[in-house]
Amino acid sequence: MNSRFRVLLVPDSVYWVTGTIAKSVARFNPWIEATIASGPVIDAIFSERPELIHNFDLVHFICPYASRQWLPQFRDFIPCVTSHHHVSNWELLNHNLAGDAIVVGSPEWAEDLRTRSADMSRVFCVPYGVDADVFVPPNEAKRAAIRARLKIPASGTVIGFFGKNSSNDNDRKGIDVFIEAAINLNKRTDGLCVLIVGPGWKNLVESLRASGVRCFWRPFIIDENELAKMYHALDFYWVTARIEGGPVTLLEAMSSEVCCLTTPVGLAREIIRDGENALLVPLNDGIGFGDRTLALAGDTEKRARLGKNARATILETMRVGMTSQRVREVYAQAMRAARERLGKAGFELRDRDESASPAARITEISEAVPLHGFPAEIHSRVRMLEALAWSEHLILYHQQRAVAVKLILQQWVNNPFSLMPPRVILRRFMPGRIVQAIVKLKNGTQPKLKLPG
Repeated sequence: MNSRFRVLLVPDSVYWVTGTIAKSVARFNPWIEATIASGPVIDAIFSERPELIHNFDLVHFICPYASRQWLPQFRDFIPCVTSHHHVSNWELLNHNLAGDAIVVGSPEWAEDLRTRSADMSRVFCVPYGVDADVFVPPNEAKRAAIRARLKIPASGTVIGFFGKNSSNDNDRKGIDVFIEAAINLNKRTDGLCVLIVGPGWKNLVESLRASGVRCFWRPFIIDENELAKMYHALDFYWVTARIEGGPVTLLEAMSSEVCCLTTPVGLAREIIRDGENALLVPLNDGIGFGDRTLALAGDTEKRARLGKNARATILETMRVGMTSQRVREVYAQAMRAARERLGKAGFELRDRDESASPAARITEISEAVPLHGFPAEIHSRVRMLEALAWSEHLILYHQQRAVAVKLILQQWVNNPFSLMPPRVILRRFMPGRIVQAIVKLKNGTQPKLKLPG
């Protein structure tokens, strides 16, 4: 008999950071029987198959927006875990206080919840962590190879910034500071290059290039191993943000032994020791980023020392295999709170299942996106919906039409009898009047796929 704990993990997309967090929770907690499905996908699947909502012992909303709709429904019968990554608009997030347990990524956001009168017995800090076996320092040959592939000069000073534009609400990532710092530094040094990774940064790239800064842009990288190679091209990684939950990219850069400069946000407040494992720069200080980078640009020995100390910090405190296992305590609290709230017995965190062989468990949890709570006959549909939702997100918020088309066509090939891929193409690429005519003709028989927030 399978005694593992059935958990539904809900990110904003399996293709982005919260999806990586969900996969890490599943991977490093083999006592969990995990299902990972984003908000848009559970909207579609539970509308089609409402009985499937009862296939879980607990739901963990890693996306704090998906819980707005689904938290009230799940709370009626199972424990619910919510997340508090950061705040740009509290009105869109305050529903997460109703979670039976609330996960934050750093003490900064636990303190934020305290000021908002949260029940602190339900608040747990689970740092995001990083896979230090994937994000590793390069040797010189690998560094040269990735720069050559990206057409970045071998001798240039390369500064990195990775993220997606749709996460930059109210310019919380300090893009204005990044631009100021890069332009200022470019005037004071030769060979400066900036590497931007992530969708939606067309205006940023154009602004830097118009100011004379050499800028290289990779809009979309889906594979984590390929993403890790991008850090190998860097001399410096900048975090100019004003508000962050992690940031995860800082952890990835540190794990890759990149010399990092960051504002005191999120986990940086806890793990950075200025001048020892990275550099701390005050908020809104573009000149400071330029000055401190310039001071290190010619000092390869000091940069190497900062990078090695950074990786040592990650290995000691931020390996995802360690941080992800903390959810066991979170889930135990959620079970206790739900038992009291619903007045029901039976909400207990079952012991680890040791019946399966270690090899079988490793195979099971290494699946990229586990879907144990959904019947096998709909797995391909779930994966198609994930890809289509992300493709629409890329079109609407990041102007990444070429990447989106590739994803849509791939799903059409994989699911030749589904009407969903052609519907997305019609909805997003054909003139509105033609789409309206087709929808009217078909009488709207298929619900629209909702998009990540």
